[in-house]
Amino acid sequence: MGLRDSPYFSPQRQSGSGALHILSWDIEDTPKSSEHESMTSLSDNQQPIDLSPPTNLTFLERALKPTVYIPRYPKWMVGKPLLWTTCLFGSLGDALFGYDQGIMSGLLVNEVFVKRFFGPYGGLHGNSDAVNPSLIGITVSCLQLAAAIGSLLAGVLGDIMGRKRCVRVGGFIYLSMAFVQAFAPNLACFIAGRTIQGLGVGFLSMTVPVIQTEIAAPHRRGLMVGVEYTFLIGGYMLSCWVDYGFNFMLPANESWQGPYFVQMGLSFILFAMSFFLPETPRWLARNGFTQDALKTVADLHSGGDTSDKDVQNVFLEIQEAVRYEATLGKVTFREMFTTYRKRTIVGITAQMFAQLNGINVISFYLPSSLAAAGFDNRRSLLFTAANAVIYTSATVPTWWLADRWGRRPLLIFGGLAMAVALSIVCVFNQLPGLDVHVRANGIYSFVVIYNALYGGTWGPMPWLLPAEIFPLRARSKGMALSTCSNWVFNFIIGMSSPDAFSGIHGYYYVIIAGFCLCSVALAKFYYVETANHTLEEVAVAFGDKAFLREDDQVMATAQLSRRVSVKDGVNV
Repeated sequence: MGLRDSPYFSPQRQSGSGALHILSWDIEDTPKSSEHESMTSLSDNQQPIDLSPPTNLTFLERALKPTVYIPRYPKWMVGKPLLWTTCLFGSLGDALFGYDQGIMSGLLVNEVFVKRFFGPYGGLHGNSDAVNPSLIGITVSCLQLAAAIGSLLAGVLGDIMGRKRCVRVGGFIYLSMAFVQAFAPNLACFIAGRTIQGLGVGFLSMTVPVIQTEIAAPHRRGLMVGVEYTFLIGGYMLSCWVDYGFNFMLPANESWQGPYFVQMGLSFILFAMSFFLPETPRWLARNGFTQDALKTVADLHSGGDTSDKDVQNVFLEIQEAVRYEATLGKVTFREMFTTYRKRTIVGITAQMFAQLNGINVISFYLPSSLAAAGFDNRRSLLFTAANAVIYTSATVPTWWLADRWGRRPLLIFGGLAMAVALSIVCVFNQLPGLDVHVRANGIYSFVVIYNALYGGTWGPMPWLLPAEIFPLRARSKGMALSTCSNWVFNFIIGMSSPDAFSGIHGYYYVIIAGFCLCSVALAKFYYVETANHTLEEVAVAFGDKAFLREDDQVMATAQLSRRVSVKDGVNV
């Protein structure tokens, strides 16, 4: 049965012969009844998807919801070039907030930066150790708190104005606030710029994983989100090397401003790219751009061939999910904790433990910790940058392992191994009588091992899981809550770590190791395996109804391979 013969396909009037189909809420663009003669008769219990103009739009929706979709990517990109360019576009957004995670760690050991902004607060001699730890914590973590708010805003706006527009907003905020920080005259202005920039980080960190999961084929979802996470850590690695390189410009102001100039360049590229790449097919289908959704699926996965069997199957499944979710109405945040409670708990706790497992204790404060352990400032920056190379490299195997081994096995293995590595870091930190170089080298060696383990397990998986476990109608809000959890606990770690190191020193690593073990138990006994399932099949894996008709009937019609079983840990 061809897609146009399917009772679930609702043809729309073409904008012109051979042209892309462009849907609008304009009444004149709504198909007239005389134009429906080509439609196959619907079965008694089926109705076409309602694409009539919505009558209950809120003020925000009327102001921001697009009424027309015009693809701007060139025809020669259709197929794999378009798919991977879109993937890399989203990944650049991740690279930006990864870059921001690392930039502050180097600035805290930059004498000119410390004198300029912390001079009145004890840093007059360029040593951040003399500054109140709480003030350091506020400066570092203000971005994370704002990012939590930004992710919630993006969760609402992503459903209204689209995924790529959210990335555009995030890129613009990021670009403008990088400029503010680079030329800030005092600490208050610097913190204000960093805080507002956090809103942009929240937009990017919520939206990018959703884009990756909504454009990827089921067996490639782990690969694409793995690439995304590699870019995130690649951004962190870049910031470490940029900090190290510009450190040679001391005592010039460019030694600390230079990293922000690089940040401005990257964010401008992201902002410019957002005008030329496609919206996700699932967002298009959900917002009435049905023909464009079909064309986008084909352009991403079959070189533009809308008659391709796999394209038809995926499109049918998306259509059925949209039909069913349309009967449920708009999702509220309250419903996330009732109807989708288990999914929400999985998403929130995955991102929570991604932070409580300690990565940003390392990312934010490794140069300072190495300096305290016996390295000079420049050497501590060099060793931090070298660690970032290993950290980034460790994310690459996950591109394939996430789909071949599955999400849960990686989380369980990673949590156990990281707990061991952090415990050994504590031993080197606290064991009395050690030579200062032995202590510093021991701490550094096992921090590198910890980073490699995290980069291949608890780094990428908490970004992948929330983006793929929520149904289409709840995906933005579910991802928003999960990402908000990441940034809230990121803020808590960034804010509390200076005081924790000051109070209990290396024993802080044992506490983090304990969190790693807790995360293992949660992944083992509560999480759901989602590898190699379509986003719509995941709903069935959680025991929810996913489609308007019977789930088995839809999956059989779409010729989907259902690999949902008790042995996968999904009989919940």
